[in-house]
Amino acid sequence: MLTSFAGGLSVALALAGVLCLYEYTLYDATEKAAAPVRSRLYLASVLLITLLGLGGLVALATATVPPMTVLGIIGITAALPAFAQYLFHRELELDTGPLAARVADRWL
Repeated sequence: MLTSFAGGLSVALALAGVLCLYEYTLYDATEKAAAPVRSRLYLASVLLITLLGLGGLVALATATVPPMTVLGIIGITAALPAFAQYLFHRELELDTGPLAARVADRWL
């Protein structure tokens, strides 16, 4: 049961990383150039959680790492992209990201 929960969280973490990576591509070059360190920090944190999510799945499938270790790593790193994006938006003085703006324009 614990292994399936850790696997589900690993899948969620990997999907969140892919979604954040897509959102990163929506920022234009001027926004990335205005805060280059923070945009790279955001990209690095997104890539980290994507790789950790996929790595957690592989580790659980091969039973090389205990499920509690995978859950601990997910718990520690899951909030990194949100914090990095917050710093990036604060530097650019943005209220929302480009993905949220697209969703709001289309459905709200």
